[in-house]
Amino acid sequence: MGDTFAEGEGRLDLTIDAIPALAWSMTPDGLLEFCNQPMLEFVGKTVEEITGPGFRSIFHPDDVPGVLAAWREIAGTRRGREIDVRIRRADGAYRWFMLRQDPLLDPHGTVVKCHGVGSDIELRKRAERALKEAEAASRASAQKLNLIINSLPVQVWSARADGTADFVNQGWVDYAGCPADKILDRGFLDFCHPDDAKGLMEAWTRDIGHSDRISYKGRICGQDGQPRWFYFAGRKRIDAHGVARWYGVNVDIDDVQRAEDALRESEHRLRQVIDAIPAMAWSAAADGMLEFWNRTLSDFVGLPFDQIVGTGFYRIFHPDDVELLRDAWEYTLATKQPREVDGRIRRADGEYRWFTFRQNPLLDEQGNVVRWYGIIIDIEDRKRAEDALRASQAALQTREHELHQIISSVPGLVWSSDEDGRTEYWSPQYLDYAGVRHEDVLGLGYLDHIHPEDRQLAIDFSAATVTSRRAGEIEIRLCRADGQFRWFLIRASPFYDDAGNITRWFGVNIDIEERKRAEEDLRQSRCDLEHVSRLTTMGELAVSIAHEVNQPLMAIVTNASTCLRWLDPAQQDLALAREAVGRIVRDGHRAGDIVASVRALAQKSPLKMRRMVLETAIREVLGLLRAEFQHRGIVLVTEFAPAPTEVIGDGTQLQQVILNLIMNSVEAMSGADSPLRRLTIRTLASEDFAQFSVLDTGGGLNPDNVDRLFEAFFTTKPEGIGMGLSICRSIVEAHRGRIWASDNTPTGSVFSVALPLAGTTNARPD
Repeated sequence: MGDTFAEGEGRLDLTIDAIPALAWSMTPDGLLEFCNQPMLEFVGKTVEEITGPGFRSIFHPDDVPGVLAAWREIAGTRRGREIDVRIRRADGAYRWFMLRQDPLLDPHGTVVKCHGVGSDIELRKRAERALKEAEAASRASAQKLNLIINSLPVQVWSARADGTADFVNQGWVDYAGCPADKILDRGFLDFCHPDDAKGLMEAWTRDIGHSDRISYKGRICGQDGQPRWFYFAGRKRIDAHGVARWYGVNVDIDDVQRAEDALRESEHRLRQVIDAIPAMAWSAAADGMLEFWNRTLSDFVGLPFDQIVGTGFYRIFHPDDVELLRDAWEYTLATKQPREVDGRIRRADGEYRWFTFRQNPLLDEQGNVVRWYGIIIDIEDRKRAEDALRASQAALQTREHELHQIISSVPGLVWSSDEDGRTEYWSPQYLDYAGVRHEDVLGLGYLDHIHPEDRQLAIDFSAATVTSRRAGEIEIRLCRADGQFRWFLIRASPFYDDAGNITRWFGVNIDIEERKRAEEDLRQSRCDLEHVSRLTTMGELAVSIAHEVNQPLMAIVTNASTCLRWLDPAQQDLALAREAVGRIVRDGHRAGDIVASVRALAQKSPLKMRRMVLETAIREVLGLLRAEFQHRGIVLVTEFAPAPTEVIGDGTQLQQVILNLIMNSVEAMSGADSPLRRLTIRTLASEDFAQFSVLDTGGGLNPDNVDRLFEAFFTTKPEGIGMGLSICRSIVEAHRGRIWASDNTPTGSVFSVALPLAGTTNARPD
């Protein structure tokens, strides 16, 4: 018997090892005592490694507390349960398993051991995650669709198969002036006009069971209590599960309906008038030959009766309507049944208008037609209203199509974000440009595609626009799919709900790379032109500059000769020799300063903004022009501010402005008498701005040219090219300053420049 038992136990072990799942048993205190071969092979461990407390090592660390809690629950309740956990595979990867554990109880209900089995559910878990992601994408798509539906200028709705409403768009809610739940289910009946509600409900109940589309007309009361006519159109759709739903729109046709009502009322009055007074009426014999045409109709067509008697009346109809009207009239004669038909009649002025033709037979006692009587009713306005309605519906469909096209084809990189500025959507063009997937840019992921130097600027811009709740724009560089950065103009605008709250931000990024390059080329051209202007001015002052350099050089020669004399043993005087050497050093420095100033003005160097004293810059320029003043007989007067005025600027460019203004004033005084040639350089400082002015006693300004003085290529000099003052203005405005000209008293002109003082952040002075 022992052999039989051992053989059975062996077969049981083989069976358990052949099970395509993980199987084990545990002691009452929660320690592993047995597991099958598939489990050992999956975890890549021996029985000794995972028996006892080592059993916990095969689970993901985050799942161990749950496993222990499940075991305590089984031990406490003595009932089995299931739990989803991750088990570490031999290669280190974790896979999801569903573990089912059932306790084995002795006759007293005590847990003797616990048996369990684990099934691999990794694919199910992945499917669940994929389903969640798909549901999230579906919700986002539904939100965008809902935004479009709520923007349509019609009332959009959907209903269940039993006719109860389960959705209405914002247009419906706004018109009703109440929450959507008041309209849903059968609440929409409360807004139908009492005279229409019963008929509409009966038709709706009938059609939802026997038709796949509906179209009605009825009145709906708005939030002001006033009813308006609507055209209701709906269509049934059956989904993949066989569930039927209705989708439809309510189009406001109140104006058209009122026109039709007015037309019907007009027709009613016309019928009453025809019984009493002449109207557009006619009569014909039993065979259909025209016998009578009243004066009103005769005057309308502008033809005598003898031209339309018999069958001649067909000539008044529009050529395209003749056959239709002939067939209708012959059918009426044959059947003796009135038949209403529409057609166009030519008026006396040649214009065609639409009419409805109505007729009734006069019958004898035997039912034979004795005569036909008819009236013609003008329906031109109704036709136009119908055409307008059709055109309006066609336009609505066109606008819907165009809206879809616009959203998909905006010539820029379109995006949207939530109220806090976190990205929700990038257009396909944007994703193609950056070469990324949509999920890569959600939230703040878009920052990874901004140039590192612009990233903080973009963060500050987003925070500022969200805080200010106003539209804004910024220029930054965005990374292209090939890794290249291009300049873009980023524009963002808020979208408000009815309560005035921002629910979303919409934006578009416009490529301005070419514009930026053009601006850089323009800036470089301006710098080149400024450099040429400086060199031109320096060329004109070459003689004066040579004179200024020659003076210290001659002084050096003289002092050197004197020094040699005092060093001669016969006349040796070291103290006097030392003084002569000191004068040589001083004059050498003076010559070096003059050459350095000339070099600074002549060289082409990048812009260097630094703190500088305005008076010092002016003195350096005046030092170069001293000989020019003497040559031209000009008296120089400086009226500097009591304290030095400091500004932030490029010394070379500001000295070019000073040099140009001074030389303009010098040339302006070339025709004045020598005693009247007075040049004044004045500086002063206000609370926030420093100002320097160049005053001359020349011929003054021409009032007709004052507004054009700073335009490019405008000049009053025969040999000028008109760029000096234009360059001055560009330089001053680049320094956030202003330049202007005015008349001097009693004669001459004044050119003034105002610049922000160092340490201020002022804009251009007025």
